[in-house]
Amino acid sequence: MKRLAFAFLLFIGALGVAQTGHAHEMGTSAFILHESSQGTGQFVFKRTVGSDDKIPPIDFQFLPACELRHVSTEWEGNTELIQRGEFFCSRSLGEHEITASGFTRLAPDLIVLATPLQSDRIHAVLTPKQASIALGKQTASTPTLEYFLIGIEHIVFGPDHVLFVAGLYLLWKRRKQNTKQLIGQFTLFTVGHSLTLGLLVLGLIAVPTRAIEAWIALSVLWLAWELVRTEPPRQSSWPHLLLIAVFGLLHGSGFALSMEERGFPQDALLSTLLLFNLGIEVGQLWIVTVLATAFTLLEKANLPNYARLAQYALTLCVGGAALYWTLERIHSYV
Repeated sequence: MKRLAFAFLLFIGALGVAQTGHAHEMGTSAFILHESSQGTGQFVFKRTVGSDDKIPPIDFQFLPACELRHVSTEWEGNTELIQRGEFFCSRSLGEHEITASGFTRLAPDLIVLATPLQSDRIHAVLTPKQASIALGKQTASTPTLEYFLIGIEHIVFGPDHVLFVAGLYLLWKRRKQNTKQLIGQFTLFTVGHSLTLGLLVLGLIAVPTRAIEAWIALSVLWLAWELVRTEPPRQSSWPHLLLIAVFGLLHGSGFALSMEERGFPQDALLSTLLLFNLGIEVGQLWIVTVLATAFTLLEKANLPNYARLAQYALTLCVGGAALYWTLERIHSYV
C-alpha cells in the first residue's frame, strides 16, 4: 500500500510540475556569426524556452544595417528555436556593431560569438547594462568575478539541482544523522561535480547532452524513492555514499553543458572555473541553510506536525518533478 500511495503521489506531483515549465528557469539566447568573405557570412540565432514556456523576446540588430537572406527557422526538440541564414553587409563585419533588445527577467542576456575576418574572435555577453558590442576589436567580455554570480545562478535557478540538494538534506534528516555525516555527503557531491565540470571545460572528456539530462532526473528520482522506502536495519552507508559521488559527476556534467555556449575565457580559464564552482557551492550552502532554518523554526515553535507536513510536501515535490523530468528527457532521448 505504501508503494501504491507513493506512486499516486508522484503522479499528482508530476502533473503539477508539468504546468510549471522546464527544469531550468532561464531561457538562454545566443547569436553566432562567421564572416566567410568581406561583409558576408553565416549566422545562427538560438533561443531556449524559459520556465514560462515562452521563447525569449530578445532580438538583435546590425549597426550599420545588414541584409539577412535565406533565413530558416527550426525547432530542436520542444525547447530550442534556431534561426539560420546569411548576412550581407556593405562593409566588413569588423566595422559593425551588434545591439540587442528585449531583455526580460527570464532572458537576462544574449551570448555573442563572432569571428570577423580582420579582427579578433569576439566572445561576449550582452545585457541591459551593456546592450551593444563593436566587432572590430576585442571588447570586454564577462568580468572574471561575474562567474561567481553565474555559478550561484546556475544552481539556484536550476530546479533539478535544487531538488537534488533538498533531497540530500531531507534524507539526512530522515535518517537522523549527525552534522559530520551531512558535511561528508555534500563534500562527496561537491568533489564529484567539480571533477566532471573541470574535465569537460578543459576538453578532456565529452558526454552526450540528452543522456546526462535524463540521468540527472533519475538521480533526483532515486532520492525521492530513498525518502519513502522502508530501510533495512544496520544498512551499510558505503553504497549510499558511492551513489552520491556518482550523481555528483552527473550534475557536474550538467553544469558544464549549461555553460557550453557562454563558455569560459581562455585567458582566465582556471580562475573563472574556480569562481564558477565556488558560486555553485555558495548556492548549494544557501539552499541547505534555508531548509535547515525553516525546519528548525517549525520544530522550536512546537509545531512538529507542520514540520512533518513540510517534509512530506517537499518529498512530493522532489518525486513528482523527478518523475516528470525523467519521462520527458528519456522520451526526447529515444
